Amino acid sequence: MTNRLRDKVAIITGGSSGIGRQTALRFAQEGASVAIADRNRRMGEETLRIVEEAGGDALFLPVDVADPAQVGSMVESTVERFGRVDVLVNAAAILIRTPPLAEVEERDWDLMMDVNLKGLFFCCKYAIPAMLDSGGGSIVNIASMAGLRGYGMSLPYAVTKAGVIHLTTTAAAQYTHLGVRVNVIAPGSVDTPQFRGSTASTEAVREREEQHPLGRVGTPDEIANVIVFLASDEASYVSGSLFVVDGGLASVGR
Repeated sequence: MTNRLRDKVAIITGGSSGIGRQTALRFAQEGASVAIADRNRRMGEETLRIVEEAGGDALFLPVDVADPAQVGSMVESTVERFGRVDVLVNAAAILIRTPPLAEVEERDWDLMMDVNLKGLFFCCKYAIPAMLDSGGGSIVNIASMAGLRGYGMSLPYAVTKAGVIHLTTTAAAQYTHLGVRVNVIAPGSVDTPQFRGSTASTEAVREREEQHPLGRVGTPDEIANVIVFLASDEASYVSGSLFVVDGGLASVGR
């Protein structure tokens, strides 16, 4: 199926790599115009090149989502270029491995809170008025299975992702009746640069794959499939929902 997002304008944060990059490409393939937002200029411009080579209409915006002024400019630049905002995908996040709670450094806590939760709040805050101006839209937030169950590798990360889930359901309660749908995806392990960096070794990645019921971790495209659905009119009756996309890992209790 093609053109599922025809004539839609999307902002994708964290678009320089991983899930964000693949989502930008998929959105362009489905007919959307895409604003790729990320603080990594080199990788973001590489995503732009990939999208444009695939025939997509896109621009890259260097943005630190923890800075409200930059987020406001991100939305303004998107509207200036494409005329509207229909979709916001909040994929920007950082994961820092930390010791147990009593040993967590305040700077690591603050950094993850600023990017993963407050940054996502800023993106919603500035994008929602633009969506309302154009008749509504769809917000897709990317949380994590770490936000649903204990995650010893990084307590601050887990707390931010739990916050993303609750922010989503609360925002949906406030804006669904105005035409802005808000949903959240909780991916399990996905083969991205961040995942490989957080696992710290090739052996750890292999072990994670061997322990998975499918015998592998997910791919960015498998998460992008769900994001495309939620952004499209096919999901017109879906808001305030959490989608667990972990290949069945949680259900089998491994």
